[in-house]
Amino acid sequence: MELFRPDIVTSVGDHADLALFKGQYASLRNGRVPANLFYPPHGGREGTATVLDVRNLMVHRRDHPEWKAMVEHGVRVATWDNADPLADVFLMQFGQYPTQEAVAIDYRSSLDQAVQAVNLPIANGDPIPAETMQYPGISQLSRFYLTPHYSTRTGWDYPGFYLGSAANVDDLITFWNLRACGIQMVWHDLQHPARFNLAKADYEAKLRTSLAGRDDFRNRPAIWCLDANREIATATLGDGPWTVCGVSQSTWNGHNASPAKMHFATESVLAVLGGPGQLPNLSFALKDKPFASDSWFYQQHLMASVSVMGVRGDGSNYTFIPPCVPELNEFAGRTMIMHHDGLRLEPEHVGIVINSADVDLRLNAMPVPALIERTFALAGFEAKLSGSGLITRQLVTSMGGLDGVRAFKISGVRRLIKSFGPTHSFSKKDATNKIGSTDPETGSTFADHLQLYIEQRAVGTDLTPPMVFTQLVEKGLFRIGSDLRCPTCQLSSWTPLDSLKQKAACPLCGTDFDATRQLVEGQFAYRRTGVLGVERNAAGAIPVAMVLQQLYVNLTAIFQTECYGASYDLKPIDPASGLPVCETDLVALVHEPHSSRPAVIIGECKDVGGVIGAADIQHLRQVADAFPNERFVVYILLAKLSAFTPEEIELAKSLNTQFVRRVILLTHQELEAYHFYERRKDGKDIYASSAYDLAEATHRLYFLPQPANGALAAADSQEGGAASANADEQRLNL
Repeated sequence: MELFRPDIVTSVGDHADLALFKGQYASLRNGRVPANLFYPPHGGREGTATVLDVRNLMVHRRDHPEWKAMVEHGVRVATWDNADPLADVFLMQFGQYPTQEAVAIDYRSSLDQAVQAVNLPIANGDPIPAETMQYPGISQLSRFYLTPHYSTRTGWDYPGFYLGSAANVDDLITFWNLRACGIQMVWHDLQHPARFNLAKADYEAKLRTSLAGRDDFRNRPAIWCLDANREIATATLGDGPWTVCGVSQSTWNGHNASPAKMHFATESVLAVLGGPGQLPNLSFALKDKPFASDSWFYQQHLMASVSVMGVRGDGSNYTFIPPCVPELNEFAGRTMIMHHDGLRLEPEHVGIVINSADVDLRLNAMPVPALIERTFALAGFEAKLSGSGLITRQLVTSMGGLDGVRAFKISGVRRLIKSFGPTHSFSKKDATNKIGSTDPETGSTFADHLQLYIEQRAVGTDLTPPMVFTQLVEKGLFRIGSDLRCPTCQLSSWTPLDSLKQKAACPLCGTDFDATRQLVEGQFAYRRTGVLGVERNAAGAIPVAMVLQQLYVNLTAIFQTECYGASYDLKPIDPASGLPVCETDLVALVHEPHSSRPAVIIGECKDVGGVIGAADIQHLRQVADAFPNERFVVYILLAKLSAFTPEEIELAKSLNTQFVRRVILLTHQELEAYHFYERRKDGKDIYASSAYDLAEATHRLYFLPQPANGALAAADSQEGGAASANADEQRLNL
């Protein structure tokens, strides 16, 4: 089930085990598809299939050249005695339509009208005619016009023979599943080999001809069989050469046999973006549909797989492509299409159940905070945005989104914010001097950021401290005003620009006075405002915003929208579960290119002087371990705007295991750079575009023995400003 990722699970029988199996996959139910897949006759017309069927294909493709060529070549329908010991094999390999009495549809009559099919009988005990390999039949029609989607993960796809016993249900199931993966193969029975000799000779000759010219491993037919049958299977088919593929439990781990995602066609359409900016919706037409959409087929359903480009948001407000977590199907359906069982979350896509007569779709964006809360619920936590998270979200919004917080990469900006409290005024000169100064803790300089673009400016011009300060004021982080001295009480008070008048009133003693000369001869004074005026360092919001911005820029996927959130309070849903009451400073749901599962990043962020302790590590470990392993790949990110201490590195190392590397360490060097490791002397050759890459880089830089002539990764020295600027210049040119 995890490998094939079906869209709908229904039971075509009434056995108790079928009902039990179906009950395990409530997220894959759909009320528009009944258990037997067919609607009964009504209104004088015959029954109707509830999913796209072969009659739709016959109507849609009847005038196409490929269909006409197939009809001219001829179609054969294999028939056999149900008492034949190979009857189940024939049913899987050649196909058979249900009777009209069973489904109220005469499929065989429709087939005869469309292609003038000819019966090809297989007598009980007789050899299988070679014609079964020379003409298309029912099974070929079922996949006519279907092709693998380009996003299919490549796996074993060697065409050949499956050798097994028709009396062994494991062989039958394995044969069915391998063919469902899109692997071209035919059955060869170990108990009745002589019956397959004619068909084998014809199929093998064609297969070897088609494979000639490929590389040594792929230029010969394959023998597929259960691992236990390797020797007897090879002996049965005789001299090859052959590629022998033994099937075991590990074959279905996602890295060997991989199902092809079959589709009819891909169409690009221009969508209309509507709704509020923070939670928009998309409307688009279903044009050039690759199936018959006549009103006769309006009750037939299929899956429209939608990918979205060009409407990304900033990753912290909304997404149109949530991560592939089937347990969230109902939530996503209610949120995005207002239908609880009509949507399926897919890797890099959203699948929507449509009927063949639909002409358009509307897709609502999913709010990222709600998605994060639902994701934590799967791990057993009630997640709620903390006070720090609210501050961070407001800060990011004020700066224009996650990528708008680039100015915080400059250490002088961070020191400016910490140097002046919400009731302390400062001049523009004080601000620009602070922004352009060298960080005494880390050695970071403003020269490291001369090629940093925090907003649009002329190409080739360097960034300056006044440019930075102007942008911060424009974004509302600082307010403009003036310090006016009352001639009566001799005390100064700050008045915002919007309230300045020549005739002023002292807020301290209430005396009216003329402030004209002070305004003419003085200069503007600035104060922190908005979120930054709430508390001294915005409750650690700036380090968190820096981490989220760096992840947003560097972990971007084309068809997958990453989701980011800041500072969530976590409380166990079940108090008796043993899970901790704690907090994560950040949450990221990102694409994991090395796995079919989405990646979840949780973490702890510290400013200069902050300490990551054993309690932080233990809480993060418990939260990470609570996520279901079959659904998520979990990473733990530890960020600090200075170097890590040896004790912190050892604590972080304990989060990894011998075979699982899940911890990510980021310091000011990675967060102040544009790409993570471009400013590290020991990491210039590292390029990280996924959480997996970051974890591997952390293992290399921090946990492996360092060269004798190299400094510890935790205490790397900063490069010179000119060299760093040159590296940025090279990045800009690239």
